[in-house]
Amino acid sequence: MPNLMFIDGDEGLCLDVCGYFRSAGMQIQYSCDVASACDVIAKDRFDLVITDVTIPGGTVRNIIDAVQRVEPPPAILVVSEVGTVDEAVRAVKRGAFGIVQKPFNIPELMFETKRALDRRTSEIRELGPPPFENVYQPTSFIGECPQIKRVFEIVSRVAKTRSSVIITGETGTGKELIAGSIHYNSDRSEGPFVRVNCAALPETLLESELFGYERGAFTGAERTRVGRFEQADGGTIFLDEVADMSLYTQAKVLRVLQEREFERVGGNDTVRTDVRIISATNKDLLDLMEDELFREDLYYRLNVVNIHLPPLRERGNDIRLLVEFFIRKYSVAVHRRIRSMHRDAVEMLMKYHWPGNIRELENTIERAVIMTEGDMITPNELELIFAKRPTPETSDVTLTPSGVRLEEVEKKLVLEALEMTNWVQKDAAALLNVSGRVLNYKIKRFGITHSTWRQNR
Repeated sequence: MPNLMFIDGDEGLCLDVCGYFRSAGMQIQYSCDVASACDVIAKDRFDLVITDVTIPGGTVRNIIDAVQRVEPPPAILVVSEVGTVDEAVRAVKRGAFGIVQKPFNIPELMFETKRALDRRTSEIRELGPPPFENVYQPTSFIGECPQIKRVFEIVSRVAKTRSSVIITGETGTGKELIAGSIHYNSDRSEGPFVRVNCAALPETLLESELFGYERGAFTGAERTRVGRFEQADGGTIFLDEVADMSLYTQAKVLRVLQEREFERVGGNDTVRTDVRIISATNKDLLDLMEDELFREDLYYRLNVVNIHLPPLRERGNDIRLLVEFFIRKYSVAVHRRIRSMHRDAVEMLMKYHWPGNIRELENTIERAVIMTEGDMITPNELELIFAKRPTPETSDVTLTPSGVRLEEVEKKLVLEALEMTNWVQKDAAALLNVSGRVLNYKIKRFGITHSTWRQNR
């Protein structure tokens, strides 16, 4: 159960927020002044501190200082009014996760809280005393194959520059880890590292997420919102799945690259930002450019340095090294004493295709650690896991004089990709080299359903 702290000078608001969060099963306490808040932060252990920018007896800077003296430090979410946006942005640069602007409704605050908690969970290293940024040291990455050593070499060189970088490779190969390594080993490491998944948001929301919006810009825009480019000022923004941006949004990103400025949605004032852009994609941007789906000028601006991550199936003995690492990691995480993996089980993993790459391997080892009764993972545990992954029939097609129905062939390929990726639509789209939107359209068109999908529950 997460343990939270809410800091605001308005005790009535504090009581309302705490009541709502407790009804949702969270532990939360509040403070209405800086002195008592800092005292509680020093004594208790919190997962997240939500604080107003201006608090009786001090400011958000006092709270950040108190948080950074705690080990491990809780995440920070900043609450700001329109007149204190600049101070809130400075708080983000000093490490706060994000900004919630007043007046807010409490369910909205809950949504942002869950996002902050999810991010903190993903960033805490199960095994490690090392600080968070040490996770991104190239020397701490796991891999000895020539391709991955070349990646580490490029990362070490490009991190010292301010050039734009694009990271390519299949889903699950570790593109965000490489982006983080570049940031935390650069002269911008003290600035914010802001991540945006361009494929996770509808186009209408992506523009607002990146550039922010002014109050009254559209229905429901009751207050000004600071966008991700503004939050990343002085640091790095990581645009994952950059190929999923529309041409319109691409043009606005190009302007940021060229002019270091933009306007919020619905605004006239120009906002300047000093930000390094690192992008990533699992698609072939050259093909998209030929189809006029990706701007050529933006491509060359983003592609100053290209880092390609090889798929796991091409990394040979690295699979063994990753297996050893994940066994140690999840043995600690689930409080099990797993000594090793039987060599026959390792061979099973070495022969598998790994369409989901490192992410799929990590999930497989986590499940194996949980299911293992003894101190060694055997082929029996892996057989239980792989038994849930249907082996697809071959999709070879022979064109006969009587012809074939193209729709049936296409449906068969979609089903095969879904089965190979354990029905994860994003991974299946990567196998088919189409966008998530295209795959979703075909799934609906062919009437494909699966018990794990939300719409089928």
